[in-house]
Amino acid sequence: MLRSILKKLKSALKVCGILISNFPRLIRLAPKILTSGGHLSINVTYVKYEALLNDKRIIVTGGGSGIGLAIAQKALDLGAVVLITGRNFHKLEKVANTISNPNLRILAWDVSETEKLSSHLTEAKDILGGEVDILVNNAGVLSKGLFPNVKEEDWEQVYDINSKGLFFLTQEICRIWLKQNTSTSSVKKVINISSQGGYVGATYPYRMTKWDIAGLTQGLGISLAPKNIIVNGIAPGIISTEMQKKFLKQRDNSYCDLNPQNRIASPEEIAELAAFLLSDASNFIVGQTIICDGGFSLK
Repeated sequence: MLRSILKKLKSALKVCGILISNFPRLIRLAPKILTSGGHLSINVTYVKYEALLNDKRIIVTGGGSGIGLAIAQKALDLGAVVLITGRNFHKLEKVANTISNPNLRILAWDVSETEKLSSHLTEAKDILGGEVDILVNNAGVLSKGLFPNVKEEDWEQVYDINSKGLFFLTQEICRIWLKQNTSTSSVKKVINISSQGGYVGATYPYRMTKWDIAGLTQGLGISLAPKNIIVNGIAPGIISTEMQKKFLKQRDNSYCDLNPQNRIASPEEIAELAAFLLSDASNFIVGQTIICDGGFSLK
């Protein structure tokens, strides 16, 4: 009995010691906990692949920030030549100056302008110094309104970029690849960025386009695999990007009570997954969209 009491007392003193030693930190975090409901930090482990993407020429649409930029940076680290596109040239130029990597290229390009696809791809080939090996369809915009207050112009803008732009860009680049008589030694790839919203009920344009992307990934995966064009996707959850301004305001606090892990993810976590799918190490994965959402879609 005495031994049991002493054991419990020892445990209680240990807890008190931990609380006392962490008291200054708890005081610092108190405002963040009160504002956000909790506090968590993210620790991303980076896999060392070395030159896994050496000499690969990659286009990343919407590559000026967020997930697209993180994927571009990871691909650059792995030896690729990367062209990032976006509607704002000055934003792309600022990114290029900040990263200062000779293998990073930029091109102002609105994917919704499908009539310019052919000329943009010709320009991209010149900028990259050769044919494109991988397309990362990342460009996307959020819906402004929710059902039952969705406006037609909002619907059209979201679909023009997220769904129509993605489809016709993919179609145009695959036409080029199919003419090249690809072999197993020259596998081409498309990586589509969907969303956790593509795996739960959809009642507004953004989520509905993400359902489109998940379905297209599966369909193209089946039809293009025999031609050595591999199509896969990633469905991110809530990520610390400009699209999630509420969580960006939390800064270093990653707490979020919308998924079982009670946190948001960083763009770099998605980029780590993308690196594997971009590489030839994943060539037997076909038509799959890997959900990376902290368990949100399982609820």
